[in-house]
Amino acid sequence: MRNIFGPIPKSLSLAPTLAGRLQQIREYRDISREDLSQAVRFTTQRIDDLESGLETWLSATDRQVLAKALGVEPKILQEVEHKPNLPQNAGRRKEVIEDMVTAIFNGANELECPDCGNIAQCSLRTGFDLNDKEIFFPKAFCLKCPFVLIWEG
Repeated sequence: MRNIFGPIPKSLSLAPTLAGRLQQIREYRDISREDLSQAVRFTTQRIDDLESGLETWLSATDRQVLAKALGVEPKILQEVEHKPNLPQNAGRRKEVIEDMVTAIFNGANELECPDCGNIAQCSLRTGFDLNDKEIFFPKAFCLKCPFVLIWEG
């Protein structure tokens, strides 16, 4: 995929979230998820996670690579990134997160978002450690607010 894009028109109202903006620009540039994943060397699952809101911020390197592949300045992505902050009551927050993790390990697909009370989409992902041992880790994100489950196992 060659990057020969012109600028994004100022008349195009860009989405207010990283997920929406990535999908919007990718579609505007007529790039498939598969082509984008190959261009930036991410898995298609990672592109799906970004576009569904599971990931709400990017490392500086990932932002640069994605911006280049999409033909935009990195600040276009950075301005809508959201890095979650722990609330004042971090002890209670930790209990709520642990309860969510337990529920996801027990098969929950939807839970109440601890930040806004709306639905949080949940899944149990599979990966492998350095010894090729299968490991499982929970993922969750809110459909309405920027909440993303960060589990440090």
